[in-house]
Amino acid sequence: MIEFEHVYKEYGDNSAIKDLNLKIQDGDFFVMVGTSGSGKTTTLKMINRLIKPTSGKILIDGKNIETYDLQKMRLNMGYVLQNIALFPNLTIEENITIQPDSLHWSKEKRKNVAWDLLEKVGLDPKQYAKRMPNELSGGEQQRVGIIRALATSPQMVLMDEPFSALDPISRTQLQDLVLKLHRELQTTFIFVTHDMHEAIRLGNTIAVLSNGNLEQIGNRDDILNHPKNEFVKGFFKQEKGGQSTVGEIIDAGFGQNTTVELNSSLLKGDSVNRLATELKDNAGVVIFNNDNENYQLTTADLLDFLAKAGER
Repeated sequence: MIEFEHVYKEYGDNSAIKDLNLKIQDGDFFVMVGTSGSGKTTTLKMINRLIKPTSGKILIDGKNIETYDLQKMRLNMGYVLQNIALFPNLTIEENITIQPDSLHWSKEKRKNVAWDLLEKVGLDPKQYAKRMPNELSGGEQQRVGIIRALATSPQMVLMDEPFSALDPISRTQLQDLVLKLHRELQTTFIFVTHDMHEAIRLGNTIAVLSNGNLEQIGNRDDILNHPKNEFVKGFFKQEKGGQSTVGEIIDAGFGQNTTVELNSSLLKGDSVNRLATELKDNAGVVIFNNDNENYQLTTADLLDFLAKAGER
């Protein structure tokens, strides 16, 4: 768990972060969203001590981060930037295994990790492992940047607007990819974005920041349907946009309770677009928590609901 306790960050007379208190649970997909200058990147960089708070404490697993050995702490944190920063003189495999190499892993172990991760993100290692970065597209390079951050199985991955420079199609593909990796690895992801749609699409927990203040923290349903103030309401107004929700599909009689294990973090307040993405990623069947019971929806349920809605 990561905890911020009364954290401030000041630059002269400017307060970048004001009395920040929040907790990030292990295994969460935690998104910080806000406009430029809201403090979201500053908050992210304080976690790995790229920026030092003016006052207050940041704890990881109950221990002040100032007491950790800096190098060891950062080796347990993946970091993905908007600027991918692959080393141009190294192959893709060598880029992925930069940190394992610094830890003196054997050549065979490094190769196995790199090839396994390339397969996870749909890049055939036989074709890509020995390529140079300039032989890859921007989206492919960002995939490599993501798995490079995962190569040592870190406790958490910090992602600072990693997709903002990509075209919409590549961006959606990579959003799907990180959701898939999060489900498979159960690693803590901490993601910064200025895009409200991206925040809602990715975040299990969403922190909304503005001018250094934490305006609201909660799940997608909290943020969209129970905004704490006018800023949050206005920021996400367009995202709410009148789409049908998972809750409406359930209320219309589709789906059923089940004893099958959960495979999705869907909420009743999520849009049908979110449901469609989850169905695509889970072979047409999603199992999620609905009022403390496991609930199943299928692609057929979604199509039948949309057909029924179209008849009105």
